[in-house]
Amino acid sequence: CYIGEKMIEHIIIPTLGRMDKQLTYNALPEKYQDITKFVVQAHEFEEMKSRYGDKVLCLPTHIDRIAPTREWIFNEFKDTIHFVFDDDLEFVVKEPNPGEGTKWLSRKFTDQDFDDAFDLVNEWIDEGICYGGFLPVWVIPDVRQWPIRECQRIMTNVFYNGPQIPRDLKWCRLHAGEDFDVNLQLLTRGFKNRISAKYMVGCSETNAEGGCSTWRTLEVANQAQQDLADLWPEFVKVKEKDVTSGPSKGKKKLVVTIYHKKAYESSQKAEMNSLEEFF
Repeated sequence: CYIGEKMIEHIIIPTLGRMDKQLTYNALPEKYQDITKFVVQAHEFEEMKSRYGDKVLCLPTHIDRIAPTREWIFNEFKDTIHFVFDDDLEFVVKEPNPGEGTKWLSRKFTDQDFDDAFDLVNEWIDEGICYGGFLPVWVIPDVRQWPIRECQRIMTNVFYNGPQIPRDLKWCRLHAGEDFDVNLQLLTRGFKNRISAKYMVGCSETNAEGGCSTWRTLEVANQAQQDLADLWPEFVKVKEKDVTSGPSKGKKKLVVTIYHKKAYESSQKAEMNSLEEFF
């Protein structure tokens, strides 16, 4: 059992259009449900509150997109250590197979796995790691980066040691992909993230019913990818890819390659240059 100075105080789940399909919340053991809050848009507040009571927080009426939602959540919980999860996650443990056959073994979290995973995050926070999360299951596993990765992409989930996170981050510069932008802002300021490649999450397909699907068209997503590359030309490269399935089949989508380690290393060079100038 974790014994340390700091630990996760809140779990927050922003949710939209999925009142009766709360996969993340339902996966959590009861003791973690007890520290969970839902964040909903104003038009869903009363109905969601009838289901979950005081666990439900209402966004201001003018907020109807994910970027300002993330900003609002951070400002509400910035004085705490908190974990933000998408509402459609499943939790998976992935480990190398010591026997014959498949290279990796995967299974769903048990209650003990939830304890172990959150204890691990608490230990990282005690060590000075200010943010990070669980690796998405669609990332190709790499035994050289198992069970921990550092300075990586963060998607679908993130924890913050709120008191240690800068207050002047820009959360709303992009209509989509704002999590990539915030991650790069922190890395280039010298904040190293840490990701568990053992404790992982899976989620719904992009633009599954609910969530951002009501407004995040292919055109919106493509523009956000290009905007991200324009903001971070040194660390983000964009290329075209054919959409092979779904309603946008046959169209072109933009995908980005993000050089997270390079972004973090730039902060260390800047710090070294500042020290040299000082002396």
